[in-house]
Amino acid sequence: MIEIKDHSSLIGIPIGFFSPKNVEELSEYLLKNKDFKFRIGAGLTGVSGAAVPTNEEVFIDFSKFKSIVWIDKEEGVFSASAGNTMLEIKNFVESEGWNFPVLPGSMNKATLGGMIACNGGGPYSLKYGKIGNLVREIEVVGVNGEILNFGSVCKKISEGPDFSKLFMGSEGTLGFISKATLSCVKLPEIKLYRISHPSFSYLLSSISVFLRYNPVYLEMAEPDALRFSSKADESVIWLGVEEGTVFNPENHLDLCITKQNKECIKERFDIGFNLQEYKKFIDLDISFPLKQSTELLVNLKKYLSNLGRESVFFGHAGDGNWHIHVFYDEQTPLNEELITGFDDILFKHGGHISGEHGIGRIHKSRFKKFIDNNYKLLYLSIKAHLDPSNKLPSLF
Repeated sequence: MIEIKDHSSLIGIPIGFFSPKNVEELSEYLLKNKDFKFRIGAGLTGVSGAAVPTNEEVFIDFSKFKSIVWIDKEEGVFSASAGNTMLEIKNFVESEGWNFPVLPGSMNKATLGGMIACNGGGPYSLKYGKIGNLVREIEVVGVNGEILNFGSVCKKISEGPDFSKLFMGSEGTLGFISKATLSCVKLPEIKLYRISHPSFSYLLSSISVFLRYNPVYLEMAEPDALRFSSKADESVIWLGVEEGTVFNPENHLDLCITKQNKECIKERFDIGFNLQEYKKFIDLDISFPLKQSTELLVNLKKYLSNLGRESVFFGHAGDGNWHIHVFYDEQTPLNEELITGFDDILFKHGGHISGEHGIGRIHKSRFKKFIDNNYKLLYLSIKAHLDPSNKLPSLF
């Protein structure tokens, strides 16, 4: 039996396993296996359990589903298959002097299909938006084996709704994302500043100040998170600004600011990688209005601390998307009361339960509690058209 797991706490053993190499193999398999339910995955780097199958599902593995070709090198437009890793895409476009500004922590495993399925982002989303902003056209295989295409290779069209956007964040619930046409960018030369202060709340209150410099990225972590990388006993902001931006540290004497080599942002990205080996955790990947940053995050940290919960706070401070990992074990298991109290604070400050990691199986009950009923009705009507027999999972 094949055991499937991601970085959530879930483990699944599917009733079947199929690993297609191209759209023809996938379409043929679906036509021959009309009575099965399916779960889609590849890199299995997620933290919400969206790709972990139940024992009633066939796992469709996209890890061999690969191809990358240029459509227009001069404009920076290319096509890639769902199984291509983000590292493969990065290396492909950089060989022609371009960049693709979607950089997940597990670049060597995270795939294009998975990133589109949860509408992932990363540090550069502050400037360039999430991956959905870079998708021009998408190919999807329907549950009946039909090959569907939405969007256009053209940069701009205005011909009714752009239905390619339906699949950004769809988490494998509406069809099998097989290929996408994508736009590249030219990343500017970046100056990196490391900005620190002993007080988490004080440094949070400075975020709006540094946004005035129009940063390429603005990342932040508190001391409990930094013990998984540099072990610094302080809160830290990593500010990346375009070369030529006038930034004078002497204007911020209340903070410790040093200019660093841009590779030093590894101090930030080692956090998410290293904590995976520590204890079981739930990743509460929240998003909220920037003006709520200080009050919300301080209140959430206090809430978890008062419950005796071990947690780490880090994330994309410039766009209000933070990753809050709460650890647990047999002595301190997770419970619904803890999550409900957490969400009450989050919703009070206008927040949402995911910024880029999706709903999956882990957060479905939370999602169903607060989502607007009109959203649910519209989603279910679209799903009924694309997946009338519910062969794929549902967000509800």
